[in-house]
Amino acid sequence: MRQSTDGRTIGVMPGQEEPDDLSELESAQWNAASSTVRALAERAMNGTLDDDDVSATLAQLRQIPLDHERFLNAIHPPRDAGEYANALIGIMKRIPDGWGRWIECDRGWFPLVTDLDSKLAGLCPEYTLHQVKEKYGTLRYYADPCGRHRHIDDDFEELIRQAEAQSAKICEDCGADGNHCRSGRWYRTLCSACIERHLKEGRGRYEPVAPRP
Repeated sequence: MRQSTDGRTIGVMPGQEEPDDLSELESAQWNAASSTVRALAERAMNGTLDDDDVSATLAQLRQIPLDHERFLNAIHPPRDAGEYANALIGIMKRIPDGWGRWIECDRGWFPLVTDLDSKLAGLCPEYTLHQVKEKYGTLRYYADPCGRHRHIDDDFEELIRQAEAQSAKICEDCGADGNHCRSGRWYRTLCSACIERHLKEGRGRYEPVAPRP
């Protein structure tokens, strides 16, 4: 058994063990792999990526020993989770084995994500989550109510739709009021200060655009 983010006791999914935490060494290995991939993505975003970068990144990743199944099923709290850490861990424990237990958006949306989880848990305490991510600059929250709560499907989906729409007005980086923006093929929702910071750091020139569906 485990605690939901609003303090209620809920069960681990049938056939699923309570996910383990990573050891300090495993966390360091995971962070090294993540940093390597992130650096590659940033070079792709600012247009400086070439074949040598890809080859070097793949070579670096091969040098990092990873138990992929263990890393996939372990809990990966965001390093900047801060006061949202416990709530985000509870959210990730809703994800079944094999899907990857992490939050794929930045800190500015953590209040939105944890608030959505609390509202969904009010409808269905044992709902299942498959993924939390940013896609085309807005939040995506892929979740389903458990079988005995199918009568609340419409309300459940409406809460998700509202949160995803709201994310197009919240800076993903810092949580301030934001605008949906684009830099090349990359979409983000950012405030004016974070747009300027990205430009100064060479991480893209973002211009406001309409949200993608």
